[in-house]
Amino acid sequence: MSSKPSSSGSNKLLNAYQLGDSLGKGAFGQVYRALNWATGETVAIKEIQLSNIPKSEIGQIMSEIDLLKNLNHPNIVKYKGFEKTPDYLYIILEFCENGSLHNICKKFGKFPETLVGVYIAQVLEGLVYLHDQGVIHRDIKGANILTNKDGCVKLADFGVASSTAAGAVRDDAVVGSPYWMAPEVIEQSGATTASDIWSVHSKFDPQPAFPTHSAYSGVSVVQ
Repeated sequence: MSSKPSSSGSNKLLNAYQLGDSLGKGAFGQVYRALNWATGETVAIKEIQLSNIPKSEIGQIMSEIDLLKNLNHPNIVKYKGFEKTPDYLYIILEFCENGSLHNICKKFGKFPETLVGVYIAQVLEGLVYLHDQGVIHRDIKGANILTNKDGCVKLADFGVASSTAAGAVRDDAVVGSPYWMAPEVIEQSGATTASDIWSVHSKFDPQPAFPTHSAYSGVSVVQ
């Protein structure tokens, strides 16, 4: 039991962590379950292949790391560090055993109203903290809301989050997931903290965000 496994495929070995099975795949890489080789702690590690990322995007990823470093709240996924090699960037995060609300819903079906209330309350607690820190998440959706085995909600994936101390984010970028976007984001008039609340409403409200005849119906009603 004292020998370390080889560092090929999903058995890659970092300085302190052994990567295991894949938990999911994103645009630039995968997320793995990993074991801290010294303490036995299980974590999630986001592996980003640097060759797959335009140079202009690397700064955005490092901004996500800098943002995560300064966040500390029970309803925000905890950042534990990062490692960089010539080919990969590894972001080490708190492991949430139950996975995302998106996957939980696929496995167990529609949530009862009482459970929806439990989840929404925790999402809002996390957002209140983020907004107090001057952070707008900008991509609230089921896949970015994680839970642990006790049902504690953790907001995750801050890749398009913005840090602002003065209201709206005035840029022309339409970022986030179209189905859950607030109107001001689609219209490119600038995201605010209210944009996150709209996304929560769109995610948990069974009624369409816009009527079917709306100009936004092709974006927001199709789910």
